[in-house]
Amino acid sequence: MTDAGSHPRVSALLVAAVPILSLLTAAQEKKEFRYTVGPRAIVSITNNYGAITVKPSGNNQVVATTVSYSDAVTFENEQRGNRIEFRASSGRQGSNLADYTVVVPADAFVSVRSSDGKVHAQGLHGDVVLEGATGTVEATDINSAHLHVKTLSGQVSLTNIHDSHVDVHSVSGNVDIRNVSGSSLEVNSGSGRIRYEGDPGPAGEYLFTTHSGDLEVSIPASAPVEIKAHSLKGESDQGLPSPGGLSAAGQNSLLKPGIMNASRFVLRSFRGRIHVKRP
Repeated sequence: MTDAGSHPRVSALLVAAVPILSLLTAAQEKKEFRYTVGPRAIVSITNNYGAITVKPSGNNQVVATTVSYSDAVTFENEQRGNRIEFRASSGRQGSNLADYTVVVPADAFVSVRSSDGKVHAQGLHGDVVLEGATGTVEATDINSAHLHVKTLSGQVSLTNIHDSHVDVHSVSGNVDIRNVSGSSLEVNSGSGRIRYEGDPGPAGEYLFTTHSGDLEVSIPASAPVEIKAHSLKGESDQGLPSPGGLSAAGQNSLLKPGIMNASRFVLRSFRGRIHVKRP
């Protein structure tokens, strides 16, 4: 049996909700800012209230698209010669209040900072600095670049990076690396897991260090690599056939004897487990 008074109450709730929805819709505002720059422009983006995405523009244009989800958010964008600074400000805290999408010249120096918003950089070729706290940091399709990543507990994901110098520092976040080749890659993590998967190519240098996190490396059996692994108090389970196996004492192993060009891996963990696969 339906309560005779239920319909008026539902109607009253709907009437009350309409103004609230209208305010939320009105608070979402999208803007676009365009700037012309010269070679090797410097672009700085700081947003502690949401996500940041950076992609190449294909020309000498820097175009920033902002979306605000709160009337408390303001955007402070400024150009000084070949330097551009984007910054979001807000009168209240929150991680879903404002988003930045910025396209820059591929050779630009880019510095990106966010607290708990997602950071994503794609297709860049210059110097790139990505800094986060708890949010995810992603870098994809990076070539011939200098990439520096710093995060506290946020997860780091590196995919399709080639012929680049990469430096990653994370306090407790996991670091996932896929299809990174021909690069110099150094990863340091306090308690997060470091995972590498893919063919490193013939000329890569990879140094992975973690205090208590695990190290997981998966390299195709056809790829020539030299590996040195050392775990002081953890386990070393490389899963490699003898005599190409490694030891926890840190013995070098050239898995393809007689091959001069091979990528080099140095795996270090104080308490974590080291596991190497050759599928």
